[in-house]
Amino acid sequence: MAKERPVGPASRESFPETFEVRVLHNGSVSGPHGDMVDPDVVDLALGFLAEDLSQVEFVWTRSRIPLRISIQRSQRQGHRSARIVGEQCRELPLRTTLRELDVVTLLIAGLTNPAIATALHVSLRTVTTHLDHVMRKFGVTNRSAVATIALDRGLIGLPLPIDTDGLDQLAIGRMVRSAGTVPSPASSATGRSSSVDPIRVGALIPSQGRASADAMAMLNGARLAIEQINARGGIQDRLLQMDIADVDADDEISARTAMDALLRQRPAAITSGYLVGQLPVMTASATDGIPFLHSSASSLLGDLVANDVRRHHGVFQFSPDDDDYAPCCVSFLTQLRENGSLSPRSNRICFVIQSRWEFIDLGIECATREAVAAGWEPVVVKASGSNGESAWAAAARTVQDSTPAAVMVGSYFQQDLCAFVREFLKAPSDTLIYSTYAPSVPGFRESLGARCEGLLWSATTGTYADDLGAEFSRTYRARFGRSPGRSHAGIAYDRIHILAQAWRQVSDVRDFDDVADRLSETRYRGVNGAYAFDPSKHRTLSLGRASRDPSLAQAHTIFQIQGGRDILVSPPPYATGRFIPPPWVSGAAAGRGS
Repeated sequence: MAKERPVGPASRESFPETFEVRVLHNGSVSGPHGDMVDPDVVDLALGFLAEDLSQVEFVWTRSRIPLRISIQRSQRQGHRSARIVGEQCRELPLRTTLRELDVVTLLIAGLTNPAIATALHVSLRTVTTHLDHVMRKFGVTNRSAVATIALDRGLIGLPLPIDTDGLDQLAIGRMVRSAGTVPSPASSATGRSSSVDPIRVGALIPSQGRASADAMAMLNGARLAIEQINARGGIQDRLLQMDIADVDADDEISARTAMDALLRQRPAAITSGYLVGQLPVMTASATDGIPFLHSSASSLLGDLVANDVRRHHGVFQFSPDDDDYAPCCVSFLTQLRENGSLSPRSNRICFVIQSRWEFIDLGIECATREAVAAGWEPVVVKASGSNGESAWAAAARTVQDSTPAAVMVGSYFQQDLCAFVREFLKAPSDTLIYSTYAPSVPGFRESLGARCEGLLWSATTGTYADDLGAEFSRTYRARFGRSPGRSHAGIAYDRIHILAQAWRQVSDVRDFDDVADRLSETRYRGVNGAYAFDPSKHRTLSLGRASRDPSLAQAHTIFQIQGGRDILVSPPPYATGRFIPPPWVSGAAAGRGS
């Protein structure tokens, strides 16, 4: 559907500021303004139904005043219908002009700047100027970020400036491709799908790159849950099937490509671990309305959800926020000092942070305030540079020179932590090493050997050492012949069971809004603790910070490697051991242990 500039029926002066109509599966239109809606918009609604979509948003430009259109799935007379909600838009979001909208739309479709210039019959310099203006208005610096924000705000112009298949992997592209197609009874009727069809769960697994050691834990945790559910007959007499898309956790393009592949499988939900490309794949899922269950502990992603809960209705974060890390570190170190377990020769705490992932926020600002209030001197050290391991080794030397009481190593990757520890232990100071997350990855202790003895580490969500967690670990080890680690295998396992719990409460697993509503109501005790979602950010609650109720919130678990094992030393209700001074810390600084 390429753009034609003649004005259609929707441009009449009497057209209301806002309107709502419904398009039924046979193409009939109901509503007080049904006869005024452009027939091509009705055809798009039929394509929406034929593709079994949940929601799309776009700007309809073939009218005297542009219309912001949202098409949502609804039900009427026993059949799915398309609910079209529109409003006149005298000024586009972010002050985008119509010509800039054309450029952005073609950018999302994958066209290069020269191809956009050819399509719009303008010079390359004009296209570059338009994009420069768009980036300033959007507050970003690259094409990828422009596409992400445009998709998130529904800034795609229809009809398309030219015929292109570049949007076919997005919901809106599939709708355009199927415009005017009368949906088959199977796709328009409500109720269950054929009992022989599996319920498909898409899984973004970071099996390539630095997170590959964690990927197997994520994959096997989900597999174990699916096998258990299928052994009990599945959901609504349908078995679960996991469709796996391999990604590189550090490569945004890899994440986008994998997401496109999963969307083609028409999954009932998509799960994801931690990815640098989490924002664009989350946006793509929200555009299609598909429940997206991820475990990137990111306060910034949570803020994005809170800013538009309606659009991100189906996005859920299966861990508390990452900004708990540094404050919880300060709190733990203060407790050790106050109970005599640590007698530091310095009042300095170093926070070593990475700069490669923009959406990570370890809570340094809050931790700095809390550290000062507790009598500490906080110091931030940045591990920066193109060679990650060299940067972390350099950071270790900086820490050695400052001889702090403790250092928090803020990386999720075991390669970074190993580089830091190896360098630090060449000439160690009386400094506790406290890491975020990385030691939870299966195989970490084997990588460092005896050098990891005494290391402290934490996770915003870790597998508890109680009866439920121990039984999960035994079952996992018996099934896969290896340890599950202490975090992501448990997250993946709990996530599938929570998703299954929501599916059991709905009549149709592809009624994504209904599924999201059930997920929002989650109350579940899993191997990684209690799950309940914050109503605005859709992330699990942190025990002691977001909630004091252990039946609703997850403990920020702190472990210490002792005798080659991960011993849970905090918080007290779940601890199975006590802090022991690490071997490189002298007796005077060590205190008396806890």
